[in-house]
Amino acid sequence: MGSQANFLQSLGWAVWNSLWQMALLWVVYQLLTGLLPKTKPAAKSGLATTLLLLGFVWFVYTFFAVFSGRTVTADTLASGFLSPDPASGLNNWLQRSLPTASIVYLTLLLLPVFRFIRNYRYVQIIRRYGLSKLQVDWRMFVNKTAARMGIQKPVHAWISEWVTSPVTIGFWKPVILVPLAAINHLTPQQIEAVLLHELAHIRRSDYLVNLVINFIQTILYFNPFVKAFVKIVEREREKSCDEMVLQFQYDSHDYATALLTLEKTSHLQRPFVLAASGNKNDLLHRVESILGIHKKPVFTFNKLAGVIAGFLCIITLNALLLINKPVADKSVSLFTEIGSPVA
Repeated sequence: MGSQANFLQSLGWAVWNSLWQMALLWVVYQLLTGLLPKTKPAAKSGLATTLLLLGFVWFVYTFFAVFSGRTVTADTLASGFLSPDPASGLNNWLQRSLPTASIVYLTLLLLPVFRFIRNYRYVQIIRRYGLSKLQVDWRMFVNKTAARMGIQKPVHAWISEWVTSPVTIGFWKPVILVPLAAINHLTPQQIEAVLLHELAHIRRSDYLVNLVINFIQTILYFNPFVKAFVKIVEREREKSCDEMVLQFQYDSHDYATALLTLEKTSHLQRPFVLAASGNKNDLLHRVESILGIHKKPVFTFNKLAGVIAGFLCIITLNALLLINKPVADKSVSLFTEIGSPVA
C-alpha cells in the first residue's frame, strides 16, 4: 500500500508541475518567435515539437525524481521541478489530496487512450482495405519525385474508398492514399501538386512526429499548453509542405484552388493521418500564404493573452507551493532558489 500511495502522490506532483512547466516552455516559444518574426514554418514546427518533447521528458523526470524520494539541497543544480515540502501547510494539504487527484486523472485517462487506440486501428484498416491501383503515370510521378526529394524509402500510392482527401500514413513504409473524387475533380497539375505535398510530409517524417505528439497529448490530455503546442506543430508543418510545393514551381492559384476543392469534400478528422487540406481553421491562412498575401506580423491580442496566461500559470503554481515555506528551512526543492522564475 505504501508503494501504491507513493506512486499516486508522485504522479500527482508530476501532473501539477507539468502545468507550469509547459507554460514556461510556451512562453519561451512565444518570445523566440516574437523576436524572430520571419522564422520559417519548418523552423517553427521543429521548435514547437522540440519544446513539447522537452516538456514531456520534464514531466516523466519529475515523476521518477519524486517517486525515488530524492533529497535536494541548495547546492544542487536546478533540475526544474517543484517537489513536495511537508513543512508547508498548503503543501501538506496537497500531499493528502494528490493521491485522489491522481486516481481521477488515471480514470479520465482511459478516454483519450481509447481514442488513441481507435485512431491507430483506423489507420491500419485504411492502409489494408478499400484500395485500388493508382494510374501508372501518377505512380511513376510519385517515385520520380520522391527520388528527387531524397526520400530513400519506397513510397506507394493507392486510390482509397475510405478517405475524402489525399493522406499520408506510415513511417517505415509510407503510403499515400488518394480519393477517387480527387482524381475526378482536379487537373493533372493540381494532382501533382497535392501528391508533392504528401511527399513533403514523408520527407519531413511528419507521420512519426505526429504519432509522438498525439501520444504526448493523450498522456497530458489535461494540459492546455500541450494542446496549444500541438496546434502550432500541425499548422506550421502544413505551411512548410506548401512551401515545398511552390519551390517546385507549381502555380500558386491552381494549388490553392485544389486545396479549397479538397476541403469541400473532406470530412476526415483523424489525428494520425496527414491530409493535404489540413485543418479547416488554418486553411484560409494557408491559402493567403500560398497566394502571397502576407500580412504585417504583429504581436496580436491572442498571442499577448497567451503569453500573459503562461506567466500567470507559472507564477501562480510556484507561489502556491512556495508561499508557506519556512524561512529557516535551508533545504530547497529542485526549482525554488535556482530554477524558479518567481524566485
